[in-house]
Amino acid sequence: MRTMDDLLREVWSRAEWEEAVFSAEEIEWADPEQFKLLCHLGFLKETERATWAQCETCGDGHAEEVVWIHNKATGNSEPFVPCPATGGARVSPDRLRRWAIILDAVAKATRHALGLTGNDCVLVPGRVWFLGRRQIAGRYRDIFFLAGAIREDGYQLWDRCRQIEDAPAPVILVPDQAPSPGRAPAFRLAELAILDDGRLSVDLEYLADALRQDRSAAPAKTLTSFQVPPDATWAELRLVVGEHTIVARLRNQEQEFGFEDLGLSGPEDRLWQLLCVFAHGGGRTPAVPSSVSEKNAVNFRKQVSNLRQRLTAVFAIEGDPLVPLRGTGGYRSLFQINMDRRSGFPVQPERWEDCQFAILPDGRIAISIPTREIFAAPNISRETSSRTAQAVAERPSLRTEEYDLRALDLADPMGRPTAEGRVLLEFLRNGGKLTRRGDDMDILRLGRRLEAWMGATGSPFQFAPSRTLWSTRFETR
Repeated sequence: MRTMDDLLREVWSRAEWEEAVFSAEEIEWADPEQFKLLCHLGFLKETERATWAQCETCGDGHAEEVVWIHNKATGNSEPFVPCPATGGARVSPDRLRRWAIILDAVAKATRHALGLTGNDCVLVPGRVWFLGRRQIAGRYRDIFFLAGAIREDGYQLWDRCRQIEDAPAPVILVPDQAPSPGRAPAFRLAELAILDDGRLSVDLEYLADALRQDRSAAPAKTLTSFQVPPDATWAELRLVVGEHTIVARLRNQEQEFGFEDLGLSGPEDRLWQLLCVFAHGGGRTPAVPSSVSEKNAVNFRKQVSNLRQRLTAVFAIEGDPLVPLRGTGGYRSLFQINMDRRSGFPVQPERWEDCQFAILPDGRIAISIPTREIFAAPNISRETSSRTAQAVAERPSLRTEEYDLRALDLADPMGRPTAEGRVLLEFLRNGGKLTRRGDDMDILRLGRRLEAWMGATGSPFQFAPSRTLWSTRFETR
């Protein structure tokens, strides 16, 4: 006699089909109470009746399209299966009933059974879901549910779901048939899940044990970890990148990491270079130009994914530390990161009047100053007017750096501007003018902060007592 688990296994198997539907005859063996429970959980829902049915009058077993005939006696339409040999016969309407597998309900129940957190969402309707995340086997995992992975179009699902590739430690759950190995650890609900006490139950201990033995998912043994409070968030973490080290600060903790502590080979390591790109950009990478080849774009995403995994291995904080910037191909960090502020702006201006400050649409500050750029120029022979070896030349250039207010120490760990940060924003939004008292401490403190950062001499502001008007010596826009 079949059991509830037998019926559930049939559900897992059929869920991989393109048309995940049961006919009345296919599940007529099921216990009524068992079938009722699956319907109550939302896993099965009655859908449109079958339009084809098997002939039972001639013994040939052929299937024909159902014809609905009006019964004058009852005033109702009744299904009829035509037959070339016997003419056909009426069929019970119950034989045409069908039940669809509702994968959205399966995904929701699986999320609940695993106790996942985070915002779940549908990535590809009817095929891929992000269920949430939780700590399993010593690190936070992003859990995805994927149906039809081995169908003909299954390989396209990966290209349509960059979230899986970008996840620091993805885990794939499938109903019954796992994708080819190599993308991410994949597990079958047919092996993990049962119905227990009227609800879906997933064997979390088995999942944790399997992931614990997955060497590819385990952090490198040489990494030095940072002690993170259980309720810490990425927004509270601040990384200051120096020439050969980074300093991590979170709440009252501070720790310095060298290349070896982070599992890096040195300053030429690609992950270190990418980390410096984030630091120079105040937590963002530049937009990826449309001219970049798809191969290079994929390689860049892979490097970001590797850096994401390295960060989550060192800092066991829940969630994704690096998120994509839609429409740009770039990424931004959810933590604060900047170059060692002891160096400040990479180029020291000769005077404040050469500097330009601008507020960007996303709230970051762009600082620009004119400089000289060294480049290789063709050397033209006076005698032959032909090009010879290249020569080193200089040309005017504009050096621009973009900073999060937190990188300038003008915002708190959550990104809320300090009093000095609000003053800077007011200056930039009001054309470099601000009406305040001459002894306004917020402006005076902001001036000292900008002097230290830019390395310029003198205050960046000037005050007109007759109008109690402050103005910036640098250009604003």
